[in-house]
Amino acid sequence: MDRSKMHKEFKLLMDKTGEGGAPSFLASEIDTFLNIAQEAFISKRTYGNNVRRTGFEETQKRRDDLRTLVVSAALGSDAIITDTDIKPNSTRLKLPDGYRHSVSEEAEVLFEGFTRRVAVTPITHDRYSKIINDPFNMPNKNSVLRLDVSNDEGDMAVELIVGEGCSLNKYFLRYIKNPVEIAEDVSCILPTHTHKEIVRMAVVDALENIEHPRYQSSKIELNEIE
Repeated sequence: MDRSKMHKEFKLLMDKTGEGGAPSFLASEIDTFLNIAQEAFISKRTYGNNVRRTGFEETQKRRDDLRTLVVSAALGSDAIITDTDIKPNSTRLKLPDGYRHSVSEEAEVLFEGFTRRVAVTPITHDRYSKIINDPFNMPNKNSVLRLDVSNDEGDMAVELIVGEGCSLNKYFLRYIKNPVEIAEDVSCILPTHTHKEIVRMAVVDALENIEHPRYQSSKIELNEIE
């Protein structure tokens, strides 16, 4: 469903014939409601704060809902951020533009002349000091630790910490990217089967915004089709 069809369905559900007394919205205003709904849709499908209580990849429906937003990147030397406050044996890398949430991650490390692809484990900053010298949890030739940071410009970044004697070659990241905003000549890039749900969510927001009596029934209908 392209943008024009989403607009048409939005108007239909808002009863643009005037019989329901719903006000008219400009195209830019409809785009705003659609983009708000699109953001809410992604958040609800990612974290499970929806009526089904299922998050990303918990069911086939959830896999299909966000599949067009899942992309991969291999970050190497061109993504390195030069900072002075990094941890020992660590490398700081700028995340790709449009990065939203990590799905899976691995790192290629060099150890004793051989490269190997190993797991990356995210940790919190307060946990770092507790495990960095713990032989059972510290980074080694089979694992890399990851801290979440940013650079001086506010770009999202990661700090990857390798074991003694290891060096980082590449960081392999699969992630959910931010969607493009729906606008003139720009349609929703989410899978087609999600478009009706997004339009429904936009209508509910619009009806709530104008305190229309159809708001409650529309919200119930939305929960039934989700």
